[in-house]
Amino acid sequence: MLGKLIKHEWKSTYKMGCLMLGAMAVITFLGWLSFQAPFWKSLTSTSGSVSWLDIFSMFTMMIYVTLLACVIFGIRVYLGVHFYRTMYTDQGYLTHTLPVTKHQILVSKITVSGLWTLLVLISVYLSLFILAFSMVWAVAPEWYVPADIMMGIWDILLEMESLFGFRATHFVGMWIAVSLIGSFTSNMILFGGISLGQLASRAKLFLGIVFYILIVVAEQMIVSLFRSFADSFGIYMNLKMDLQFIVDLLAAALLYAATYMIISKKLNLV
Repeated sequence: MLGKLIKHEWKSTYKMGCLMLGAMAVITFLGWLSFQAPFWKSLTSTSGSVSWLDIFSMFTMMIYVTLLACVIFGIRVYLGVHFYRTMYTDQGYLTHTLPVTKHQILVSKITVSGLWTLLVLISVYLSLFILAFSMVWAVAPEWYVPADIMMGIWDILLEMESLFGFRATHFVGMWIAVSLIGSFTSNMILFGGISLGQLASRAKLFLGIVFYILIVVAEQMIVSLFRSFADSFGIYMNLKMDLQFIVDLLAAALLYAATYMIISKKLNLV
C-alpha cells in the first residue's frame, strides 16, 4: 500500500516538478547565453568599449540570478502548500479516510517531496557548474583546455587546505550527504512547522510558516553556538556542516513525531 501511496503522490506533484526542472533548463541556457558576449573576453584585453550586446549579457545574468532564486524558493513553497492542502483541508480528510496508516501517509509525502527537492537541487548544482565553467571559459586564454580549468579548481582547493586547515575531502563528503539526506529532512522540518500551526485556532497556515521560520532560526543559533570550539576557519566550516547535519536529523525526527501526534489528535485516531 505504501508503494501505491508514493505512486499517487508522485502523480499529483509531477506536473509542477517537471515545470521546475524545465524552468531550470531555460534558466541555465540564459546563464550560458550571458557569457557569449564579447564583454567577457574584453576583460582580459585592453579594450574598454561596451556594446549593446554586452549590456544585454549583464541584463541576462541578472535575470538568471532572479529566476534561480525563484525556482529554489518556489519548489519549497509548492511542496509546503501541497502538504497543507492534502493533510489539513477538506482534501486532507479524504486522504485520511484511505485504508492506510498515518505513518504510511507521512512517509509517502516525505519520500516524494524529498525526491523532487533532490532533483531540483541537482539541477541547480548542474546549472551553477555550467555557468561557472562558461564564465571561466569566456575569460580564459584561447589555448586553455577544459582539463587546465579543472586542474586550476583543484589547485584552489589545495591552497584553501593549506591556508585554512580546510579538509576538502571531508567538506565535499558532508556536502554530498547534506544534499542527499537534507532534501528529505528539510521537507520534514517544513511539514512539521506547518503541522504545529494546526495547534492554533486561527490563521493556521500563517502560524505554521512562522513556526517553520522559528525552527530554522533556532537551528542556526544552535549550530553557531559551537563556533567558539573552532580555532580556525577551516575547522569551523567542517564542524558547522557536521553539526548542521546532526541538528537537521534530530529536528526532523522530533517534528515527525509531533506531526504524527497532531494528525492523531486532529482526527481523534490515536
